[in-house]
This record gives sequence, structure tokens and C-alpha cells, in this order.
Amino acid sequence: MKFGRFGANIKNALLRGVSPRKLALTFAIGFVVGFLPVLWGATLLCAGLAFLFKLNQAGIQAANYLAYPVQIALFVPFYRMGARIFSWGPSLSGEALAKGFKHDWAGNATLVFVATLKAVGAWLLIAPPVAVLLYLILRPVLTRMHTIQAVRDGDFGQP
Repeated sequence: MKFGRFGANIKNALLRGVSPRKLALTFAIGFVVGFLPVLWGATLLCAGLAFLFKLNQAGIQAANYLAYPVQIALFVPFYRMGARIFSWGPSLSGEALAKGFKHDWAGNATLVFVATLKAVGAWLLIAPPVAVLLYLILRPVLTRMHTIQAVRDGDFGQP
């Protein structure tokens, strides 16, 4: 499949100077951060993690954005899981939200904040094993792809 110059530029940005191991780590972290159950901050968090761990910025942001549909699909499950795991604090329901925003906006904001903290807590329990699993799946795949590309290009590791 040919993508022309645009595709070549994207491929170059994603793969430039990145080992398959590091690229697998980049994609795994970007994807897992991408389904963080909050409406803000994943892009900044990915940028910070890429800087901290010297990962590919384009790759981590691409994985982050690819995870967006997963984030939407897991939003409610993470909120429910967080409410079950962390039973402290008030509970958030659709009725409470509807009534709260009409009558007590500040009090409802507290409910949403507590529920979001619980959802992030549930995500923190799920994210590390998912990241490790993604890394273990992606590493051999990307290593194989890298080897195939090196053979096609005639680059056998010689200076």
C-alpha cells in the first residue's frame, strides 16, 4: 500500500531513530494514557511522559489519539468500577447529575470530581497490566517489521 509523500513523512516522523523496543513502549504508553477516564489532559500527560522517558512525541500522540474511541467506550465502566472499588464519598448517578446542575451546581461539581477521582483510581489499577501486555505484544511485531524493512532497504546493520 502506497501513501505517497505524505505517508512517507508520517512514517519517517514515527520511526526516525527509534528502536522497535522503544517504539513498542511509546505506543503502549500512549494508548493506555489515551483511555484515561478524564476529558482533558491526556495529550499533555503523553507529551510529558515522552519527554521524561525520551520517547517519540509523534508516536505517543498518535497512539493517544487512536485510543480515543476506547476512552469513550470505557468512560462509564471506569466510573462504575471506581464507585465499586472505592466506596467512600458520595455516589454519582444520572438523576443526581440532572437535579444537581439545575439546583446546586457547586455541590454537583464536587460529586463529579469525587467520581472522577474514583474512575482514575480504577484506571490506575487497570493501566499498568494493559501497558505491559501491549508492550509484550507490540515488541515482537515491531521487531519483525523493522527486520523486514531493513532487508528490503538492503540495510544489514553495516556502517
